[in-house]
Amino acid sequence: MDVTPRKYFTDNILPCNARMYAAAMAITGSPEDAADAVQTAMLRIWENICKGVFPEAPMAYCLSAIRNICVTETTRSSRKVSLDSTREISSEKSGVEEALELNEVTATLQCLPEKERKAVEMSAYAGSSADDIAEVLGVTPANARQILSRGRRRLRSFFY
Repeated sequence: MDVTPRKYFTDNILPCNARMYAAAMAITGSPEDAADAVQTAMLRIWENICKGVFPEAPMAYCLSAIRNICVTETTRSSRKVSLDSTREISSEKSGVEEALELNEVTATLQCLPEKERKAVEMSAYAGSSADDIAEVLGVTPANARQILSRGRRRLRSFFY
């Protein structure tokens, strides 16, 4: 590829920033954690580009990176339990329960066929439209909607 890492990053990765933040917010629920995750993802993506990794589908690559970082951080934070939090008994879901549910959903997503998994992830984590999903999957928008619908239906069947 004749493009420099800086140019590729500026032209292809930086425009993904808003969707990465939206996906991180959907996963973490915290603006601070989402911003930290985006910063970490951008740094890792930059390091990979400097090593010569130029993703063909930058949006999908960025969303996968942010999802992986958020899930990892959520899992790590769910393992840390403060003494004060063990004294309180609440009827609401704890962070650990939410993290376990997120891990269960993430594990279940891996059971979906690749196109369905990518479509569901792009829709749920980044709010991608059928046109965006179609572009990444290399299908028509109508087919992307059908793949997304099938993926959601299959995902629901695992939980109900």
